[in-house]
Amino acid sequence: MSKSVLVLQHADWQKPGPVLFQVAREAGVSLRVVQMWRESAADFAEFDALILLGGVGGQHMPFLGEEGRLIRAWMDLNRPCLGFNLGCHLLAEAAGALVGPGHAPSLGFIDGHLTHEGRKHPLFHGIGRTCRLFKWHHRVILAPLPRNMVLLATSKDCMVEACCLEGRPHIVGLQCDNYIDIPGDVGLWLRCGGALPGQGQCDPGFAEELMGLAQGSADEMAAVFERLLRNFFAMRR
Repeated sequence: MSKSVLVLQHADWQKPGPVLFQVAREAGVSLRVVQMWRESAADFAEFDALILLGGVGGQHMPFLGEEGRLIRAWMDLNRPCLGFNLGCHLLAEAAGALVGPGHAPSLGFIDGHLTHEGRKHPLFHGIGRTCRLFKWHHRVILAPLPRNMVLLATSKDCMVEACCLEGRPHIVGLQCDNYIDIPGDVGLWLRCGGALPGQGQCDPGFAEELMGLAQGSADEMAAVFERLLRNFFAMRR
């Protein structure tokens, strides 16, 4: 039976991207993308799963209050949900976690390490213990995690790189970006992601280095992202 998945987009430049559409098409999944700054996702209950894309967050997104209520209602339905970046933060806050500034901004590529629970989690089936992640944020899910959340992946930059709800592995968040199109999404973050507190704008040398890393990591990251999405679309409550 085909699935219908609701995708919540937070900024015009933070689109679902070609890999998501490709994997959805191959899996027989139909996507309904809602641009939250333009329209409401009031009829969410008709969908089989929910994907929360990334974004920079902040006071210029007044719709986040409405989205928080939607996420809590979705969790009550107990259907699959996958949050990236800002979407991960919104999901964690709905579950009772605190989100705040990390010890340092995290920009660029890092290695995420799966925990013991992460290696058993269905989202990471077929993925090694370490995977390459693209990050652009200064806010993180703060420790300690609530009792109803499970740590799935960590890194030197951030304690919580991935997490899910206790007993509900189909409700899961990833701190990384939603891989719009490597290396294209790296260029988008450089142009649109804005300065991070205490960092200012990226200097040209760092931007050039980042684009070089993106080009070198493109095939590997696309393969990992495709696997993550296939695993998510295969999840059941």
